[in-house]
Amino acid sequence: MIKIAIDAMGGDAGLATTLPGIISFSHSYKSDDIEFVVYGDGSLIEKYFAQNPCQCIYSIINTGSKIISCNEEPIHAIKNSRGTSMYESIRAVSDGMADAVVSSGNTGAYMVLSKLLVGTIDGVLRPALGNVIPTKTGRTIMLDLGANTDCTAEKLFQFAKMGKAVAMILLNKRNPIIGLLNIGTERIKGTEILGRTYDLISQDNSLNFKGFVEGNNITDGSVDVVVTDGFTGNVVLKSIEGSVKLVAEILKEEIKSNILSRIGYLLGLKKVFNNMRKNFNPSLHNGAPFVGLNKVVVKSHGSSENIGFAHAIQTAVELVRNNFVESIKNSLGEFNGEC
Repeated sequence: MIKIAIDAMGGDAGLATTLPGIISFSHSYKSDDIEFVVYGDGSLIEKYFAQNPCQCIYSIINTGSKIISCNEEPIHAIKNSRGTSMYESIRAVSDGMADAVVSSGNTGAYMVLSKLLVGTIDGVLRPALGNVIPTKTGRTIMLDLGANTDCTAEKLFQFAKMGKAVAMILLNKRNPIIGLLNIGTERIKGTEILGRTYDLISQDNSLNFKGFVEGNNITDGSVDVVVTDGFTGNVVLKSIEGSVKLVAEILKEEIKSNILSRIGYLLGLKKVFNNMRKNFNPSLHNGAPFVGLNKVVVKSHGSSENIGFAHAIQTAVELVRNNFVESIKNSLGEFNGEC
């Protein structure tokens, strides 16, 4: 039985998203061997499940209404974190009471608490938030996506190492191609930190380094791993999501604009648009693991809806089933944190 700890109070909508997300997961995915341990306001959770029966095994741990706000500074949040649904759900994983934890809460606080309670793999300077990005030719791994807004060259070098390991596991790539995100592909462009990172990565013969890549290379399929700092990665991710949403809305309006467009949509384009929506729907790619921790810790987008949270749960389940942490440790076995 796989146990998943759920921070039910986290995210922009809290219980209004996380609990329906558990329900959606139980309806959409194989859950016979899944048990949820739900942390949050016990009375509200019990009331919801009484009105919306869940086809899964679950238990409720009452942590009351105390939460870590999405707007709180991580340092302040950590000082007042004990007893919150986020803290207690992470501690459950740390104490071996659960196999993975999923939260939509404050990213900074989630990362720091996870690092303190769960710990990092030996040699890893900072965990990185990594996730799969759909591309023209398949998928690519991008990290960091928001956990580390200020990165040294040494941290970015480690992200390249960990990104390689993740791509080998999740994308089944033997020798994944790695790119370092910059404002241009020329060696002379970018910041001093990026220049130093370029040197560190290029000098490591174990990495298949393409060099600098630009924003448009993220989705063209030319690399399997995109390395960047958390500030840039988060901006890029949300820009991609916003662009996809904009294109979908424009297409929808164009289809409704005249009778010929509607006929064309019904005759053949409907399937094409549905496939596009499925491939680029952010909710279906939700669920980013913190790479470099000793346990499976998955971050769901703070504004994700129930389908997205369900997918984040599915990501956590698959990572546990595939021994994600042990695979990362084995893949990084030759790396001792010396840069």
